[in-house]
Amino acid sequence: MPVKYITVNPRSELFAPAVRAFGNIAIVGRAGFGTPTTDPVRFTSPVSAAEKLKSLGGTTLTAQATKGDKKATVAAKVPAPVLVRFTDATQAGHVQSEVHTVTAVSTPSTGAAATFDLTLDSELSAAYSVGTKVTQESDSDLATAIRTAFAQTPPPTVVWGVPLAPDSPKWEDGLTEVDKLDVQIVLLARTPLASNSSDNTDALTKLKNHVTADLGDGKERIGVAMLDQGVTTDELATLVVPPLIDERMVLIAHKSPDDVAAALAGVIAGCEPHISLLLKPISVAMPDVFSDNEIDAFNQVGVNWITKPVLLPGQALYLGEGYTSDWSHDKKYVDIVRVLDDINFRIKAALIPALGNVRLSRVGLRTVETVVQAVLSPLVARQVIDGFGVVIPLLTLLDKDTADLIPVEAEEISTARANRSVDMSVEVVYAGAIHRLTIDLVLKG
Repeated sequence: MPVKYITVNPRSELFAPAVRAFGNIAIVGRAGFGTPTTDPVRFTSPVSAAEKLKSLGGTTLTAQATKGDKKATVAAKVPAPVLVRFTDATQAGHVQSEVHTVTAVSTPSTGAAATFDLTLDSELSAAYSVGTKVTQESDSDLATAIRTAFAQTPPPTVVWGVPLAPDSPKWEDGLTEVDKLDVQIVLLARTPLASNSSDNTDALTKLKNHVTADLGDGKERIGVAMLDQGVTTDELATLVVPPLIDERMVLIAHKSPDDVAAALAGVIAGCEPHISLLLKPISVAMPDVFSDNEIDAFNQVGVNWITKPVLLPGQALYLGEGYTSDWSHDKKYVDIVRVLDDINFRIKAALIPALGNVRLSRVGLRTVETVVQAVLSPLVARQVIDGFGVVIPLLTLLDKDTADLIPVEAEEISTARANRSVDMSVEVVYAGAIHRLTIDLVLKG
């Protein structure tokens, strides 16, 4: 047997770096009637979302419903018009079910427990006993928004649904639930900005306050909202105003009955942060497009719009621009905000293991500088950014000979070591995508 002076047992411990998605969506919206206060629900497909949201809500009959009746009495308030399903599974081996449209709902009766009388569009084909389950068959605002977000190409990976009561939604409570989620895009389902709806304006203001709040490292996000399809260009001056104007808010104009805010969120989620939204396809029903004068008005106030360019084959619908609603801080486009958020996360995630371990010395600060370079160099290679620079003022002082330090510089080093705090500046050059081309076409005979 050979003599072993040094014994080494090699092993590997795989390291998983911190990562985050670039397009997780949180949608806060009205759920089906009878939905209780629940935690946010994570969805990866529109089918599972529809089934799960329907199972959360519903109510029951509080009185016998006779065959041939066009009325039913239930325990929860039901919005009208809405499609409902009666399901009686009390009979052994047989499930009795039928669907009707509720055309009207009476004022709740007085008594120990409030009940609501529903007027149906047609007669019941069978009798239903007390306790029969009554559920919302048509999609709620929340389910519709989730379905629309997933309908984009490519679709988002994860959509979180935050159900609220349909009759009196508490938007602030829903947004508080979103605080703890790993999402980058937030919107309110079917809540358009309209001149005749102060409630929607208040709700969207809460959305803006949410996305601009300091929620902690790695939780930077943007908010998406749509204008009402009936908004005219003359109303823009009074609608698109503070506090809704912010670099973290994205507004879109449209002529569609769909939840276009959810569609736009789905488009954003399907693109990497550095990809411009310009001329990205959007899947909504919109037979008519905007005129040149309307587009000019939207451009003036930072509102995005949907177009159907003649130069692109297929006559599909595309985003005409990728604006944020505030240009005052040189963040005119959505991709600028998202790239900065992404780089912010990458640098913090790479540096946090160094805290408490790296020494406050020349070698230690060189390590910090190298970590940042390791994060940003691949982004330069992928042409996400054009270049970068890292400056650590304290490292410049530590590189000097001790004898050459003036008293102020020596004091600065001493203070940094006492406080164990280091300042660092990272400058990133972001080129962005071309949005306009000017061509001189000259014909010579």
